[in-house]
Amino acid sequence: MTAATAVRRAASVAVLVVLLAAGCGEGSGKPSGEAPSTSAARHPATGAPSGQATSGTFNSSDIGWIQLMIAMDDQVVLLLDLVPGRSSDAAVEKWAKPVATACRGELVRLRKLLARAGVPDTNPHEGHDMPGMVTEDELRTIERAKGTAFDALFLAAMREHLDQAAKIAHSERSAGADPATKKLAASVERTSHTWRARLP
Repeated sequence: MTAATAVRRAASVAVLVVLLAAGCGEGSGKPSGEAPSTSAARHPATGAPSGQATSGTFNSSDIGWIQLMIAMDDQVVLLLDLVPGRSSDAAVEKWAKPVATACRGELVRLRKLLARAGVPDTNPHEGHDMPGMVTEDELRTIERAKGTAFDALFLAAMREHLDQAAKIAHSERSAGADPATKKLAASVERTSHTWRARLP
């Protein structure tokens, strides 16, 4: 990771924590200090752009978290799918298989919440270099590696993903409004810590 990338990611962490922890849905339903990397997050109907209305008990923190987790999980599933045939460590393969299954199940639950909120299943984070997000460039680099080199890159990417997933899930539990979304965030935070502790 270059110094510039590290700076961008550190800035993105700060922005995301502010977005999710600032009580985005309280009052106006519009987050303050929104940065370009999160500007496409959907807001409640009172402040949402046309065609992006939400319904029920969702606030902008809920929607922003759901969309970011979908984007992160979509990418990390692609990463996890690279393990068979590339890893040289049986422990890595054993660890990755249930994690991939869990991520796919998580994506199903996230997309059900997004549908219930009445928000289109689009990716406002596409192409963004955000904390915990496995970028297309990173995927291509890891895909070309094999053996111990692959394992080192894979584990580093998974460590970052799990740490960030736990962090933003914790913020969503504080700033979110929809009970089902907050319940899923609690599950994501818990399982992220569990998988992180078991990382080979």
